[in-house]
Order: sequence, then C-alpha cells, then structure tokens
Amino acid sequence: MQGLVTLLEANRPTVSLPDGTTYLCYLKGRIKRDVGRIMVGDRVIIEPTDPGEARIDAVLPRDNQLVRPPVANVGGLFVVFSLTEPSGSLELLDKRLVMARIHGLEAEIVLSKADLPGNRQDLSRIQQVYEAAGYRVWQVSSPRGLGLQELVRERRAGIWVLTGESGVGKSTLLKAIIPSAQAETQELSRIGRGQQTTRWVRLYQMHGYWLADSPGYTALESTVAEAAMIREGFPEFEGHRCRFADCLHRQEPGCGVKEALSTGEIAEWRYQHYQKLLTEWVKAY
Repeated sequence: MQGLVTLLEANRPTVSLPDGTTYLCYLKGRIKRDVGRIMVGDRVIIEPTDPGEARIDAVLPRDNQLVRPPVANVGGLFVVFSLTEPSGSLELLDKRLVMARIHGLEAEIVLSKADLPGNRQDLSRIQQVYEAAGYRVWQVSSPRGLGLQELVRERRAGIWVLTGESGVGKSTLLKAIIPSAQAETQELSRIGRGQQTTRWVRLYQMHGYWLADSPGYTALESTVAEAAMIREGFPEFEGHRCRFADCLHRQEPGCGVKEALSTGEIAEWRYQHYQKLLTEWVKAY
C-alpha cells in the first residue's frame, strides 16, 4: 500500500493512506541504509503488521526536499509575514521567496495580524508591491477569522509549507484554520521576539492539498552557483529592457531595472535585498 508520511515524531513515522487510514510505522533496516533519513512528505510503500501499525518497505524517489524545514516533495510555500508584534523582516521574506523560485516551488504571501491598529496602510503597500511582482498575497487575522476561508479554499495541489519567522502567528493561524490541530501557541517573550512553538513538522489535509506546519527560523542560508538564479528570483525585473542580455542590474549602463527603480516602479527595498543576496549567496560577488 502506498501512503504519505504526515508526521515524524521520535523517529516513528505516521503514514496516511488515500482513504484517511493512518499507521504508526517503523523502517526496515535496509531502508535506513539506502535512504538515510526519512522525511515528512515522503511517499512510501507500507505493509501492515499489527492493528494501527505497519512496516515501511520502500521510500519512493523524491521530487525535491527542503532541509530547513525538513519536508520532501514540496509543491509550494505559504510565507507568513507580520508587520508588528513582532516586527517582521522584509529581507527574510524576500529570502524565502527567492529560495522558492530557486527550488521551483510556488509561493504565496500571508500577511498576518491585519486587524492590528495602524497596519492597514503599510500592509496595503506591501501587498501592492508583491502583487505587482506576480505573487498572490493574503491579508488575514486569525482571532477575527479575517481572510481565512478565502486563503484555505483556493485551489492548490501537493504539499504546501507554512513557513516564516518565529512569532509571526503561524501556529495561531493553523489553529484557526484547523481547530483540531494540536498547535501550541505562546505569548511573545518580554523582549518582543517570537518564541518557537512548533517542534516538528506535521501535515494536515486541506481542500485538495496538504498543509505543513513547521518550526520557524530567524535565518535562511544558501549558496547559489550563478548570479542569474538570484536575478530570476525577482520576477518584477523581467520585462525591463537592458542594453546587455546578461545584465545583473548593478553598475551596467543602459539598465532598464535601474531606470524602473528611479521612477518607483520597482520597490527600493526589493532591489536592496537583491543586491545583498548577490553578495551573500554567490561567492563571486
């Protein structure tokens, strides 16, 4: 029988079948040798051994895998961003979006805590910039239920990872979307930084897709071989004519992106993050 690893706790995978049946599984010795580390999102072949328990006989080839958070066969990312309480980092938001493009993943932006006083104008500006870049953007408020039904009922496929900085409201959002989810929430620490409340990755079945709740991280690291990969991670750069086909939009003459930047068509913060990623992720720069 083929199933999907939906939870990995204390090295014991929980596997869900298409009919909703779940099994607590263990791995054959050769699987550990061949695969190394099983991951949430793995497609596996199992053989039931006892009521509610099964043996994993094979792990099917992965389409892709993320290391942080550890999820296999990912289709897309929900990148959650909070403007206040705590104040999120647009730089980290852009890093996650570029990472998604590099890995060939879809990405949507979830602006949380949209009901907080003073957020509306700034959130609308952020939404305008990212929608112009081609991203789908959702403003939500978990306590008030604002935008939640529209978010979760959109047609998608595969596994979508709920990711973002600690404290931006991922667990609260998940609990609002799936009341039965065993997502713990905590008050923010006294210094205003988010506390990590999710300790492992778990998949939840949604309307035609799976939603992954995962631990939040305050940083993402990556090494990219080609500068063009970073450039392509900023879709709003496309369509602007440059004198040179391989223009990296830095000091080159006749750069259409720099011209769009000067007129405000491209957001200054997006361009600055692009420059910084070139320096951080591409060794030659």
